[in-house]
Formats: sequence, structure tokens, C-alpha cells
Amino acid sequence: MEKFNVEKEKCIACKACVRTAPENFKIENGKAIVFKQPENKTELSNSQRAMDICPTKAIFSKKSDPITGDSKIRETLEKYPHLKKVLLKISPKFKTMQNPIMWNTIAKYATFKNAAKMAGVSLCEILHVINKELGLEKELYTLFPECIKDTKPEYNSTEIAWEEPETIMKIQKYEVETLTLIVNQIENLKPGKSLVFEGEIDPEPIIKVIESHKFLYNLNKINPYKTRISVYNKPSKLKNNKDYEILDVRKMQQDPFDIIIKKAYSLDPGEGFILVQTFVPTPLINMLDGMGFDAEVKEINPYEVQVYFTRRIENDINNYNYSDKPTVTIQSATPVGYPIIMRLLQSKKLKQVVNIKELKIWEETEKHLGWIINKKADISFSALITASKLKDMDVKMPVVFVWDNFTILTRGYIAKSLEDLKGRKIHIPLFEDAPPAKITRYLIEAKGLNIKDFEFTYGNPFGRPKQIMMDFLSGKVDTVLLREPEAGFVIKALEESNITYSELSYGKIWNEINEGFGLLPNAGVVFKGELVREYPEIVKIVLEELKAAIEWVNSNKKEAAKLSFDMMRAPIKNVEKFIERVTFKYIFGKELEDKVYKFYDILIKNNIISATLDEKLMEIFKI
Repeated sequence: MEKFNVEKEKCIACKACVRTAPENFKIENGKAIVFKQPENKTELSNSQRAMDICPTKAIFSKKSDPITGDSKIRETLEKYPHLKKVLLKISPKFKTMQNPIMWNTIAKYATFKNAAKMAGVSLCEILHVINKELGLEKELYTLFPECIKDTKPEYNSTEIAWEEPETIMKIQKYEVETLTLIVNQIENLKPGKSLVFEGEIDPEPIIKVIESHKFLYNLNKINPYKTRISVYNKPSKLKNNKDYEILDVRKMQQDPFDIIIKKAYSLDPGEGFILVQTFVPTPLINMLDGMGFDAEVKEINPYEVQVYFTRRIENDINNYNYSDKPTVTIQSATPVGYPIIMRLLQSKKLKQVVNIKELKIWEETEKHLGWIINKKADISFSALITASKLKDMDVKMPVVFVWDNFTILTRGYIAKSLEDLKGRKIHIPLFEDAPPAKITRYLIEAKGLNIKDFEFTYGNPFGRPKQIMMDFLSGKVDTVLLREPEAGFVIKALEESNITYSELSYGKIWNEINEGFGLLPNAGVVFKGELVREYPEIVKIVLEELKAAIEWVNSNKKEAAKLSFDMMRAPIKNVEKFIERVTFKYIFGKELEDKVYKFYDILIKNNIISATLDEKLMEIFKI
């Protein structure tokens, strides 16, 4: 039977696992624990689901199959992320294996057998330590010595039919640092160019990287201690666009933006794809143009528009894709920031200093925490309250720009105060221990009302704003707590249908209770600490361009709606309504620190969040 455990450092006590598998998980001392291992199929299934939905990937399981010499490093560490620290204790050289370039190349293909050679550590020692950590020592022993057997890989080496460079890269000592240099050379190899390196090399992981790029190569084993590899990036020929993959976003239920961006980044010069939409996606065309794509629009009928995107081959586009600029991943946990993000991505200054590897948009907002904690995202648009959970993480949140963003809406009846909600089912996002629900209870009690007179309902395991919005629009429910943009979308629809509605702003109620507090903070931008330390000038430019984007959206609301409606999958008029209502204001420095301190002080004193208001927490907001 599979065994489960919780990595306490990552647990944020969201109780998702407790609700999903109550027979096996519980909260103890503010963290989730496994108090009983699964003993039947039902418990096993529930525990596996708890592991899958954990937003920070804090839950891991011990499998019955041990790690062997042929196990892939990345695959293993993605399955057991806590092993990263274990490997670092064996050798600090494994830290290099976890940097972005190595993680996305060598670690993807290299085995622990390869890693042992690079790190200069005994393979048996590595396997013994990591399997002991997983409780799989006995299983490892049953395979010994098969666990470290030496397999002979087959290579698709070809005869050299290309011009080689005059300079050959000589490998004097094969270490992880050397491998990083080799991979960097391969990653930056431009079409029509070649490179040669030779020395004491383990070719297997390098060849996997070369083959992943579909480069030609020649492998020559000169002697037992010397290997020569010649690599050639053959220029791509333009494909017949009839062969292009079709992405019909009309049929997609989820936000297609992340899928489109991933597709774009996966293509080589000369390759492309066909996007099918119900309208001409001008914002997307403009963005992909900056990434080096030509677009040809074909309007098939009033309900079908096909856009043929082809990646250009010109040198300036190659330079854009293969430059030495750092590559960053951006993620957003809430659609309220989409207009700002879309404007930010148009920034020429930003394009000059970074390559955007991925723009991840989460339907499940809590999952972005996993990317922050596991350092997958460099820049995150995130809720302010999230920062209290990141106190021990290497992050900075120097700016908050979304304010007064929650409101209670009613339909079919008028509510002038919280008291008018008595006897109604109030549909709340997320779950009962999440901040939206706790702040609601705080506001009710602070107004002198009895919480027992109010009824709250949530989703299972999470209440999704989009689903709450749809239930409200259909008339299935009549009282909801919504954020923007969903609140703006709903109000526009109600107004057009002449349906009676009312609105209770949390910002207004908060200030009635906390006189003179001002704008209620909601969301800002989180930077990975490593990015702040290594590229302070780039972070400065990002912040400057973020401020400029916010000012532009506030001054050009109709244009901002046209820019972002495609990404938001909503009519322009609905997006216009949302932008008219939302409060975007760039606040940083001492003003932000004072506001955050005052906000957290209220939250902590009223048991809305569990945190200590100290200098360590406040350091997150300084840069």
C-alpha cells in the first residue's frame, strides 16, 4: 500500500487534504499531518486525490519502486521534491543541476548514473541515501546489483556534412559546472551554425539535449578517455501551413492563453500553428508579433476566424530567442490583473531585458502558491494576504496595485446592510478557513451582529469565483461574495436584463469599522528573491513598466478593454464595466509598509490569519 507524508515547510494549512481524506489527514500544531496511512482502496484513492489537489505540493507518497541508476533525475525530483535537499547534502554540485537551464535540459534526460559521474560521487551512495529517505532501502537491496547496471545507449550519430568552427571547446575536467557551459552553448546555437567540443565527457545526457532540439550531431569515441561531439543546427525550411496544428479555442472550456503561449515558445523558426476564434484576436496578434510571429488572418464565416501564425527566421528574431537575457516565468492568480499584464507585455523596455518563457494563468488560484514555494515562477501577481504564508520563503512583494476588490451582490432583493442578509445563503469563494470567509465573519461580528444568524456555503473542495458567478447569473443563487472582474461582469449583465440587484462593498464596510483606514489592499506583484538579488536593474525596469501600465490602463479604459477582452474571454462591454469599477493604484515603499502593517495588525488581532507581525514579515515588502 502506498504511504503518504507531508512536508511541513510547504504546508499552508488550507485543509484541502483534511476535507478530501479525513480518515488519514488532520491539522496538528498549525500543519497538516498523516495520522493514519491508507488501509483500503477508498482511503488510498482519497489520499491520492488529497496529494493531487494540494496547492503547494506539500504531500508526497512513498512508492514501492526504488530509485535506480537508470532513474531520470528530473522525473524523480518532480515526484519527490524534498529529495533536492537530500542530494545537496550528498554534494553541493547538485545545486547546479537545479538551476533553470540545467533543470530544463540535462536534468530532464540525465540519470543518477550520469549524475554520479558529474558530481564525482559514488552511485551506490546516492541510491542508498535517497532510497533510505523514501523508505525503500529493502526494495533497493532486492535489485542489487541490477539497480546500478550500465545500459548501453544507442546514438543517431551522422556523418559530418557541415562546416565546423575554427575553435574547438576543450573539456579538461568533466564536472557539473562544465556541463552547464556545454548546455548553454547548445541552447544558444543559431540556425546554420555548429560547435565542437571534446574531452573526457559522458555523452548520454548531452546527446539527449541535442536530440531534443532536433540538431544533427556526430559522436566520435576517440579513446576510453576522450570523446568528440560535433553539433549542427540545421536551418528550418518553411513548412506548408497545411501541416500546422490547429488550436480551436472556441471549444476550450479553460483559458486558452497559457496554451497558446506554450505552443508559440515550442516552435522553431519557420514553424507555426493555426488559431481558430470567433473574432480577430488583435491583442494576441500584437503580442505574438513581438515574439517573432507573422500572422495571416482568414475570416471563414461570421463565426469562424482562422489566424495562421508563423515564426520568422530573420536574424533579429533569432537574436531575440537566443540572447543572453534572463528567461522569466510570469504567473497570475487572479484575472483582475489581466489588463495590466497585457499592457506590460507590450513594453519594449521589458522585451529588451528579459525573455518571457511562460505566462501561466491559473483557474485554480491557490495553485500559484505551489509555483512560488517551489520557485517555478519569477514574477507572480498574487493576493496580499498570500504574503503572510510566504514569510519564510525567498520572495519580495514591493508593490500592491489592486484595492477594494471584494463585494457582496444580491439579486431579486435589496440589501442595504449586512443585517439584510440574515436568512440568506451567502456563497463564498474558496473554503471556510480561507480569508474571504474569515473576513466576512469579522465584518459581521464587528457590526454587532450574531454570526449564527447567517448561513455560508462553499464549493467542494473549493468555491470557484467563476462558478459562483455563473450560478448567480442563472438565478440559481441570490447572494454571493465576488471579486473583480466577476463582479463587474455580473453587474453589467444584470443591468442589461433590468434585474434588481444591490451591492455591499467590503472596502466601505471595513472603513465603517476601522475609521480612516482608506483603500482595502488586495493584490500586488511578488518577485522571486533570486531575481531581485541577481538582476536588480531588471526588477527596477519591471516595476517602472508596471507603474506605466497601470497609469495607461487608468487613462485608457476602453483601449485597455480592447487589449484584454480576448484573454479574459468576455465581451468588451463587460470588460469595460470591470475596468471602470476596479481600483488600480501603484503603492510601494514606506506608504505600502504602513498600510500593510495596519492591515495585518487587524487581521492577526481578529484571528483572520495566523501570523506574527514582525520585521521578518515586513521585510517581504521592502526592496
